[in-house]
Amino acid sequence: MKTSTIKAFTKVHTWTGLATGMALFIAFYAGSMTVFYHEVSEWDDYHPEAQVYQDYGQAQRLVEQVLDADPGAANDFHLHLSESHGHAHEIFWFNRLEDGTLESFGYTLDDSERLKVIEQSNSGLSGFLYQLHYNAGLPDSWGLYVLGIVALIYGLAMVTGLLIFIPNFLKDLLIIRPTKNRKRFWLDTHNVVGVISLPWHFMYAWSSVILAIGIFLLAPFQFLVFEDNLAEMVTEDLGQVQPRQALGEPAAMLGVEELIASAKAELPGLIPSEIEYRHAGDANGTASIAGTLQDGNTLIANASVTVSTVDNEIVSIDDPREASPGATMFFGLYALHFVSFGGYTAKWVYFFLGLAGAYLFYSGNLLWVESRRKRRQREQRKDTIFLAKLNSGVCIGCMAGISAAFLVSRLSMDLANRPELTEYAYYAVFFAAIAWCFIRSVAKGARDVLYACAAFTAAIPMVDAVIIDRPIWASVIDQEWHMVSVSILALIGAFAFWRMGFGVHQRALSGNPNSVWAGEMQGRTTTDSSVAVQAGT
Repeated sequence: MKTSTIKAFTKVHTWTGLATGMALFIAFYAGSMTVFYHEVSEWDDYHPEAQVYQDYGQAQRLVEQVLDADPGAANDFHLHLSESHGHAHEIFWFNRLEDGTLESFGYTLDDSERLKVIEQSNSGLSGFLYQLHYNAGLPDSWGLYVLGIVALIYGLAMVTGLLIFIPNFLKDLLIIRPTKNRKRFWLDTHNVVGVISLPWHFMYAWSSVILAIGIFLLAPFQFLVFEDNLAEMVTEDLGQVQPRQALGEPAAMLGVEELIASAKAELPGLIPSEIEYRHAGDANGTASIAGTLQDGNTLIANASVTVSTVDNEIVSIDDPREASPGATMFFGLYALHFVSFGGYTAKWVYFFLGLAGAYLFYSGNLLWVESRRKRRQREQRKDTIFLAKLNSGVCIGCMAGISAAFLVSRLSMDLANRPELTEYAYYAVFFAAIAWCFIRSVAKGARDVLYACAAFTAAIPMVDAVIIDRPIWASVIDQEWHMVSVSILALIGAFAFWRMGFGVHQRALSGNPNSVWAGEMQGRTTTDSSVAVQAGT
């Protein structure tokens, strides 16, 4: 490959990386935790009650009591089965108000099998982390679309990065040179992480574009080629069937156990987790029994069978093993993106790949700063200093903000406005970190925010021990592994943040005085404009 071509690709890779790096850092760091969405929800909404399992007879009695007590639920409600989540059967339904908001209702059976209203949870941490993952903290109305465009640019950065690396592929593959040349170290680790996780990054770039802005990519075909029929064709290809309309004729319903038996007969190996009832008690009523297939023959495990609640007539079957090529590709990509396969092994792999991805974007910005510094002058370029400070504030501030969100969510668990306080905690710490990094030199700012991040993260298991009386050893004894995992990861993370902060401080004291990363050197101070340092650089 010609030198001029490599230089062109390098420029494209550099500027696309700079344009997307910090937004992708937030998306990947938050996304690594979103992998454990349900586990974070359980940690956030911790209750010490023992697990309760109920049979299908109790599920049927719950359905009957809900319809008697609240006829408005009959139009569309969801029955979450006990065996799928370790709690009693639960029914939820929603009513859309005139202002467009949704009013939710939840019911279960108490120990005496009397109807009990489920109090709405005030936890919102897992939802907020998911929101950060798909909008990077931008306003919800348009943040998703911005991240979709970012994902497009991210794909271009990967392609150009691969083309740059190919000429020295065999020589530099998986090589990390721990020399005094810190730029070489950052470049080696950046390349190694990128090469190891490249297929995963391609999948994430592609799936993010489809999930975020796929509808806009289809729009020209919808109006210019398919004469407004494309949407209907796509939904049909994806196996989505239009629901039946109510007839207004009352009819007796089959029991929960009979409906599940019919679904299992059509889809052997189906493990049901939820039943959606539509027009319950109507002659045209249906029940969609949804769950997972555990035969291991398909990446897509989600399946469902829709039957008539009157006579068990099969309305539709969603079997991933017999899906169309388009549905298989779309839902397979969806499963890969949201790691709805492979159990906890896949989740932990995705968790560490997500952290590695965040490192990839952070290190890319560091390489840009290092390549722009003036090697023989104390005064460095203003754009170099600006990006060094911004990179520290945004990336480290994001990590500190998420740790603060965990803390505040636990501390405010008895307050009605807990979700709002959780979000406020993140944004307050995030923007304070950015401001602090610009007020101080980058060396001092990055060090201080890393130490703050370590303190917030270390406090998480301590607050658990004090607020809800769940020290790590108690959770281990009771086998509450979601609590144990959060506490252990918090302690490991706190040590890592402290170690990086200490590395920043040491580098500031002993670094090359002409380096953009240098700080105070053996008692000699420098001006803030010449102080920029990052952990390990």
